[in-house]
Amino acid sequence: MKYKIFTAAFLLLCIIPSAGMLFLPPTEAAANERLTAVPQLKNEDGSWNTEVLDQVTDYIADHFALRQEMVTANATLQTKVLATSPAEDVIYGTDGWLYYAETLDDYQNRATLSDEEVRQIAQTIADMQAFCEARGARFVFTIAPNKNSLYPEHMPARYLQSSGQGNYEKLKPLLEEYGVNYADLFAFLSAQDEVLYLQTDSHWTNRGAALAHDFLMEALGLPHTAFAQAAYTTENTHHGDLYGMLYPKGTALEEQQQYQTSFTHVSEPRTAEDILIQTTSPDAPNGRLLLFRDSFGNALYPFMAEDFREATITRQMPYPLTQVQAGDTVVVEIVERNLANLLKYPPDFGNQTQTDSVE
Repeated sequence: MKYKIFTAAFLLLCIIPSAGMLFLPPTEAAANERLTAVPQLKNEDGSWNTEVLDQVTDYIADHFALRQEMVTANATLQTKVLATSPAEDVIYGTDGWLYYAETLDDYQNRATLSDEEVRQIAQTIADMQAFCEARGARFVFTIAPNKNSLYPEHMPARYLQSSGQGNYEKLKPLLEEYGVNYADLFAFLSAQDEVLYLQTDSHWTNRGAALAHDFLMEALGLPHTAFAQAAYTTENTHHGDLYGMLYPKGTALEEQQQYQTSFTHVSEPRTAEDILIQTTSPDAPNGRLLLFRDSFGNALYPFMAEDFREATITRQMPYPLTQVQAGDTVVVEIVERNLANLLKYPPDFGNQTQTDSVE
Protein backbone atom coordinates (compact mmCIF):
# COMPACT_ATOMS: atom_id res chain seq x y z
CA MET A 1 0.00 0.00 0.00
CA LYS A 2 2.75 2.45 0.89
CA TYR A 3 4.38 1.87 -2.51
CA LYS A 4 1.12 2.77 -4.24
CA ILE A 5 0.91 5.98 -2.21
CA PHE A 6 4.51 6.80 -3.02
CA THR A 7 3.95 6.13 -6.73
CA ALA A 8 0.77 8.22 -6.79
CA ALA A 9 2.52 11.09 -5.03
CA PHE A 10 5.44 10.89 -7.45
CA LEU A 11 3.14 10.93 -10.48
CA LEU A 12 1.19 13.85 -9.04
CA LEU A 13 4.38 15.86 -8.59
CA CYS A 14 5.34 15.09 -12.18
CA ILE A 15 1.95 16.19 -13.49
CA ILE A 16 1.68 19.47 -11.53
CA PRO A 17 4.19 21.50 -13.64
CA SER A 18 2.46 20.62 -16.92
CA ALA A 19 -1.15 20.63 -15.71
CA GLY A 20 -0.53 23.86 -13.81
CA MET A 21 0.02 25.66 -17.12
CA LEU A 22 -3.76 25.38 -17.66
CA PHE A 23 -4.68 27.09 -14.40
CA LEU A 24 -1.81 29.31 -13.23
CA PRO A 25 -0.78 32.67 -14.76
CA PRO A 26 1.81 32.49 -17.59
CA THR A 27 5.44 32.31 -16.52
CA GLU A 28 7.18 35.67 -16.93
CA ALA A 29 10.81 36.19 -17.90
CA ALA A 30 13.25 36.90 -15.07
CA ALA A 31 15.67 39.81 -15.45
CA ASN A 32 17.37 39.54 -18.89
CA GLU A 33 15.92 36.09 -19.57
CA ARG A 34 14.20 35.48 -22.92
CA LEU A 35 11.50 32.83 -22.92
CA THR A 36 10.49 30.77 -25.96
CA ALA A 37 7.53 32.26 -27.80
CA VAL A 38 4.33 30.31 -28.44
CA PRO A 39 5.01 27.90 -31.36
CA GLN A 40 3.11 28.45 -34.58
CA LEU A 41 1.99 25.73 -37.00
CA LYS A 42 2.84 27.91 -39.98
CA ASN A 43 5.70 30.26 -40.77
CA GLU A 44 5.18 33.89 -41.79
CA ASP A 45 5.41 32.92 -45.47
CA GLY A 46 2.52 30.45 -45.05
CA SER A 47 4.63 27.29 -45.16
CA TRP A 48 4.27 24.59 -42.52
CA ASN A 49 6.60 24.95 -39.55
CA THR A 50 8.60 21.71 -39.59
CA GLU A 51 10.26 22.55 -36.25
CA VAL A 52 7.04 23.00 -34.32
CA LEU A 53 7.52 19.90 -32.13
CA ASP A 54 10.99 21.01 -31.03
CA GLN A 55 9.60 24.48 -30.34
CA VAL A 56 6.78 23.02 -28.26
CA THR A 57 9.37 21.17 -26.16
CA ASP A 58 11.33 24.39 -25.63
CA TYR A 59 8.15 26.31 -24.85
CA ILE A 60 7.06 23.85 -22.16
CA ALA A 61 10.58 23.84 -20.67
CA ASP A 62 10.40 27.63 -20.33
CA HIS A 63 6.79 27.98 -19.23
CA PHE A 64 5.85 25.00 -17.04
CA ALA A 65 4.00 25.91 -13.85
CA LEU A 66 6.07 26.90 -10.81
CA ARG A 67 9.20 26.99 -12.97
CA GLN A 68 10.53 30.21 -11.42
CA GLU A 69 9.93 28.88 -7.91
CA MET A 70 11.80 25.67 -8.69
CA VAL A 71 14.68 27.53 -10.35
CA THR A 72 14.96 29.80 -7.31
CA ALA A 73 14.93 26.87 -4.89
CA ASN A 74 17.62 25.06 -6.87
CA ALA A 75 19.80 28.18 -7.08
CA THR A 76 19.44 28.81 -3.34
CA LEU A 77 20.53 25.25 -2.59
CA GLN A 78 23.53 25.32 -4.91
CA THR A 79 24.80 28.76 -3.89
CA LYS A 80 24.42 28.15 -0.15
CA VAL A 81 25.74 24.58 -0.08
CA LEU A 82 28.11 24.37 -3.05
CA ALA A 83 28.97 28.08 -3.46
CA THR A 84 28.37 27.84 -7.20
CA SER A 85 25.84 29.26 -9.63
CA PRO A 86 23.52 27.00 -11.65
CA ALA A 87 22.73 29.93 -13.99
CA GLU A 88 25.10 29.91 -16.96
CA ASP A 89 25.05 33.72 -17.21
CA VAL A 90 25.84 34.38 -13.54
CA ILE A 91 29.10 33.81 -11.66
CA TYR A 92 28.71 33.34 -7.91
CA GLY A 93 31.56 35.14 -6.15
CA THR A 94 32.56 35.59 -2.53
CA ASP A 95 30.72 37.70 0.06
CA GLY A 96 27.50 37.69 -1.95
CA TRP A 97 29.02 39.27 -5.07
CA LEU A 98 27.58 38.23 -8.44
CA TYR A 99 29.26 38.74 -11.82
CA TYR A 100 28.07 38.56 -15.42
CA ALA A 101 29.56 35.52 -17.16
CA GLU A 102 29.85 37.40 -20.46
CA THR A 103 32.71 39.40 -18.94
CA LEU A 104 34.95 36.35 -18.42
CA ASP A 105 37.01 36.86 -21.59
CA ASP A 106 37.79 40.43 -20.56
CA TYR A 107 38.54 39.39 -16.97
CA GLN A 108 40.92 36.63 -18.06
CA ASN A 109 42.61 38.94 -20.60
CA ARG A 110 41.49 36.91 -23.60
CA ALA A 111 41.11 39.21 -26.60
CA THR A 112 38.11 38.23 -28.73
CA LEU A 113 39.05 40.80 -31.37
CA SER A 114 42.07 40.68 -33.66
CA ASP A 115 44.62 43.51 -33.76
CA GLU A 116 43.14 44.61 -37.09
CA GLU A 117 39.60 44.65 -35.66
CA VAL A 118 40.67 46.67 -32.62
CA ARG A 119 42.41 49.18 -34.88
CA GLN A 120 39.27 49.39 -37.00
CA ILE A 121 37.24 50.22 -33.86
CA ALA A 122 39.72 52.97 -32.93
CA GLN A 123 39.46 54.38 -36.45
CA THR A 124 35.65 54.27 -36.25
CA ILE A 125 35.63 56.23 -32.99
CA ALA A 126 38.06 58.77 -34.45
CA ASP A 127 35.79 59.12 -37.50
CA MET A 128 32.82 59.70 -35.19
CA GLN A 129 34.71 62.44 -33.39
CA ALA A 130 35.79 64.08 -36.67
CA PHE A 131 32.21 63.95 -37.97
CA CYS A 132 30.81 65.61 -34.82
CA GLU A 133 33.51 68.26 -34.65
CA ALA A 134 33.04 69.08 -38.34
CA ARG A 135 29.42 69.87 -37.47
CA GLY A 136 30.50 72.15 -34.63
CA ALA A 137 29.81 69.75 -31.74
CA ARG A 138 31.87 68.67 -28.75
CA PHE A 139 32.67 64.97 -28.49
CA VAL A 140 33.81 62.59 -25.76
CA PHE A 141 34.07 58.82 -25.78
CA THR A 142 34.09 56.69 -22.65
CA ILE A 143 34.07 53.02 -21.70
CA ALA A 144 32.26 51.81 -18.58
CA PRO A 145 34.43 49.11 -16.96
CA ASN A 146 33.08 45.63 -16.40
CA LYS A 147 32.38 45.00 -12.74
CA ASN A 148 35.19 42.46 -12.34
CA SER A 149 37.65 44.82 -14.02
CA LEU A 150 37.28 47.17 -11.03
CA TYR A 151 36.47 44.65 -8.30
CA PRO A 152 38.20 41.35 -9.12
CA GLU A 153 38.77 40.39 -5.49
CA HIS A 154 35.40 38.66 -5.19
CA MET A 155 35.79 36.54 -8.33
CA PRO A 156 36.11 32.77 -7.73
CA ALA A 157 39.76 31.71 -7.59
CA ARG A 158 39.23 29.09 -10.32
CA TYR A 159 39.05 31.82 -12.96
CA LEU A 160 42.71 32.48 -13.63
CA GLN A 161 43.93 35.63 -15.36
CA SER A 162 46.52 35.46 -18.11
CA SER A 163 49.28 37.98 -18.75
CA GLY A 164 47.90 38.79 -22.20
CA GLN A 165 45.90 41.80 -23.34
CA GLY A 166 42.13 41.87 -23.63
CA ASN A 167 40.12 44.00 -26.05
CA TYR A 168 40.22 47.09 -23.83
CA GLU A 169 43.95 46.87 -23.14
CA LYS A 170 44.59 46.66 -26.89
CA LEU A 171 42.21 49.52 -27.71
CA LYS A 172 43.28 52.08 -25.13
CA PRO A 173 46.68 53.06 -26.63
CA LEU A 174 45.08 53.28 -30.07
CA LEU A 175 42.58 55.84 -28.82
CA GLU A 176 45.50 58.09 -27.89
CA GLU A 177 47.23 57.35 -31.18
CA TYR A 178 44.13 58.39 -33.13
CA GLY A 179 43.60 61.52 -31.02
CA VAL A 180 40.26 60.47 -29.55
CA ASN A 181 38.93 62.61 -26.72
CA TYR A 182 38.70 59.65 -24.35
CA ALA A 183 37.53 59.96 -20.74
CA ASP A 184 39.25 57.11 -18.87
CA LEU A 185 36.68 55.82 -16.37
CA PHE A 186 38.91 52.83 -15.57
CA ALA A 187 41.56 55.07 -14.03
CA PHE A 188 39.04 57.44 -12.44
CA LEU A 189 36.76 54.87 -10.81
CA SER A 190 39.59 52.61 -9.65
CA ALA A 191 41.09 55.59 -7.80
CA GLN A 192 37.94 56.06 -5.69
CA ASP A 193 37.81 54.74 -2.12
CA GLU A 194 34.09 53.96 -2.37
CA VAL A 195 32.60 50.77 -3.80
CA LEU A 196 30.74 52.09 -6.84
CA TYR A 197 29.21 48.94 -8.33
CA LEU A 198 26.28 46.92 -7.02
CA GLN A 199 26.96 43.50 -5.47
CA THR A 200 23.99 41.76 -7.09
CA ASP A 201 23.92 43.69 -10.36
CA SER A 202 26.24 44.02 -13.35
CA HIS A 203 26.15 47.85 -13.25
CA TRP A 204 27.41 50.76 -11.22
CA THR A 205 25.51 52.29 -8.33
CA ASN A 206 23.78 55.64 -8.65
CA ARG A 207 26.75 57.04 -6.74
CA GLY A 208 29.09 55.55 -9.33
CA ALA A 209 27.04 57.09 -12.13
CA ALA A 210 27.02 60.46 -10.34
CA LEU A 211 30.82 60.48 -10.09
CA ALA A 212 31.10 59.34 -13.71
CA HIS A 213 28.91 62.32 -14.69
CA ASP A 214 31.22 64.74 -12.89
CA PHE A 215 34.26 63.19 -14.57
CA LEU A 216 32.72 63.33 -18.05
CA MET A 217 31.61 66.95 -17.66
CA GLU A 218 35.08 67.93 -16.50
CA ALA A 219 36.56 66.13 -19.51
CA LEU A 220 34.25 68.20 -21.73
CA GLY A 221 35.17 71.40 -19.89
CA LEU A 222 31.53 72.32 -19.29
CA PRO A 223 29.83 73.84 -16.23
CA HIS A 224 27.93 71.22 -14.29
CA THR A 225 26.28 70.15 -11.06
CA ALA A 226 28.89 68.71 -8.70
CA PHE A 227 27.07 65.55 -7.73
CA ALA A 228 30.13 64.30 -5.88
CA GLN A 229 29.27 66.87 -3.19
CA ALA A 230 25.48 66.68 -3.55
CA ALA A 231 23.33 65.24 -0.79
CA TYR A 232 21.64 61.88 -1.28
CA THR A 233 19.64 59.34 0.66
CA THR A 234 20.19 55.59 0.76
CA GLU A 235 17.39 53.04 0.57
CA ASN A 236 17.09 49.31 0.00
CA THR A 237 15.25 49.60 -3.31
CA HIS A 238 17.35 47.92 -5.98
CA HIS A 239 16.57 44.46 -7.40
CA GLY A 240 19.83 43.37 -9.03
CA ASP A 241 19.72 42.08 -12.60
CA LEU A 242 22.12 39.22 -11.81
CA TYR A 243 20.18 38.39 -8.66
CA GLY A 244 17.00 38.20 -10.73
CA MET A 245 18.65 35.89 -13.25
CA LEU A 246 19.86 33.60 -10.48
CA TYR A 247 16.84 33.79 -8.15
CA PRO A 248 13.84 34.69 -10.35
CA LYS A 249 11.47 34.57 -7.36
CA GLY A 250 13.91 36.12 -4.90
CA THR A 251 12.80 39.23 -3.05
CA ALA A 252 16.06 40.61 -1.65
CA LEU A 253 16.78 44.28 -2.36
CA GLU A 254 20.13 46.03 -2.40
CA GLU A 255 21.08 49.44 -1.05
CA GLN A 256 20.93 52.24 -3.62
CA GLN A 257 21.54 56.00 -3.49
CA GLN A 258 18.80 58.45 -4.38
CA TYR A 259 19.62 61.97 -5.65
CA GLN A 260 17.35 64.95 -6.22
CA THR A 261 17.13 66.20 -9.82
CA SER A 262 14.94 68.85 -11.47
CA PHE A 263 14.91 67.95 -15.19
CA THR A 264 11.69 66.75 -16.82
CA HIS A 265 10.98 64.13 -19.47
CA VAL A 266 9.44 65.29 -22.74
CA SER A 267 7.44 62.06 -22.66
CA GLU A 268 7.55 59.86 -19.58
CA PRO A 269 9.55 56.72 -20.42
CA ARG A 270 8.17 53.29 -19.65
CA THR A 271 11.50 52.30 -18.10
CA ALA A 272 15.11 53.50 -18.14
CA GLU A 273 15.67 50.83 -20.81
CA ASP A 274 13.67 52.75 -23.44
CA ILE A 275 15.39 53.09 -26.81
CA LEU A 276 14.77 56.86 -26.86
CA ILE A 277 14.45 59.23 -23.90
CA GLN A 278 14.23 63.00 -24.21
CA THR A 279 14.50 65.52 -21.39
CA THR A 280 14.44 69.24 -20.76
CA SER A 281 16.03 71.36 -18.05
CA PRO A 282 15.36 75.03 -18.92
CA ASP A 283 17.72 76.50 -16.32
CA ALA A 284 20.67 74.24 -17.16
CA PRO A 285 23.96 75.92 -18.15
CA ASN A 286 24.50 73.96 -21.40
CA GLY A 287 22.63 73.55 -24.68
CA ARG A 288 21.79 70.18 -26.23
CA LEU A 289 23.14 66.75 -25.30
CA LEU A 290 23.20 63.65 -27.46
CA LEU A 291 24.02 60.68 -25.24
CA PHE A 292 24.62 57.43 -27.11
CA ARG A 293 24.55 54.76 -24.44
CA ASP A 294 23.88 51.19 -23.37
CA SER A 295 22.45 49.85 -20.11
CA PHE A 296 25.06 51.73 -18.04
CA GLY A 297 23.29 54.87 -19.20
CA ASN A 298 20.19 53.89 -17.20
CA ALA A 299 21.75 55.37 -14.09
CA LEU A 300 23.99 57.91 -15.88
CA TYR A 301 21.46 59.79 -18.00
CA PRO A 302 19.52 61.53 -15.16
CA PHE A 303 22.72 63.22 -13.99
CA MET A 304 23.70 64.24 -17.52
CA ALA A 305 20.18 65.50 -18.27
CA GLU A 306 20.34 67.85 -15.29
CA ASP A 307 23.06 69.98 -16.94
CA PHE A 308 21.57 70.40 -20.46
CA ARG A 309 18.57 72.40 -21.56
CA GLU A 310 17.72 69.61 -23.99
CA ALA A 311 18.91 66.00 -23.99
CA THR A 312 18.37 63.08 -26.35
CA ILE A 313 19.38 59.77 -24.79
CA THR A 314 19.38 56.86 -27.20
CA ARG A 315 20.24 53.16 -27.30
CA GLN A 316 20.07 53.07 -31.10
CA MET A 317 22.84 51.27 -32.91
CA PRO A 318 24.21 52.19 -35.37
CA TYR A 319 24.60 55.55 -33.64
CA PRO A 320 22.43 58.12 -35.51
CA LEU A 321 25.15 60.74 -35.85
CA THR A 322 23.18 62.56 -38.54
CA GLN A 323 21.22 64.13 -35.66
CA VAL A 324 24.31 66.07 -34.53
CA GLN A 325 24.01 69.84 -34.86
CA ALA A 326 26.29 72.80 -34.23
CA GLY A 327 26.69 73.50 -30.52
CA ASP A 328 25.72 69.98 -29.45
CA THR A 329 27.59 67.93 -26.89
CA VAL A 330 27.99 64.30 -27.97
CA VAL A 331 28.80 61.66 -25.37
CA VAL A 332 29.33 58.05 -26.44
CA GLU A 333 29.25 55.55 -23.55
CA ILE A 334 29.74 51.83 -24.05
CA VAL A 335 30.50 49.09 -21.54
CA GLU A 336 33.76 47.17 -21.87
CA ARG A 337 32.07 43.86 -22.69
CA ASN A 338 30.25 45.44 -25.66
CA LEU A 339 33.24 46.93 -27.49
CA ALA A 340 32.77 44.49 -30.36
CA ASN A 341 29.42 46.17 -31.10
CA LEU A 342 31.32 49.15 -32.51
CA LEU A 343 32.54 46.76 -35.19
CA LYS A 344 29.22 45.00 -35.63
CA TYR A 345 27.14 48.20 -35.86
CA PRO A 346 29.26 50.91 -37.54
CA PRO A 347 27.83 54.39 -36.92
CA ASP A 348 25.41 56.06 -39.29
CA PHE A 349 27.17 58.92 -41.07
CA GLY A 350 24.25 59.38 -43.43
CA ASN A 351 24.63 56.41 -45.76
CA GLN A 352 23.32 53.59 -43.51
CA THR A 353 19.76 52.69 -42.54
CA GLN A 354 20.05 49.81 -40.07
CA THR A 355 18.72 50.53 -36.60
CA ASP A 356 18.87 48.24 -33.59
CA SER A 357 19.52 48.32 -29.85
CA VAL A 358 21.83 46.39 -27.54
CA GLU A 359 21.99 45.62 -23.86
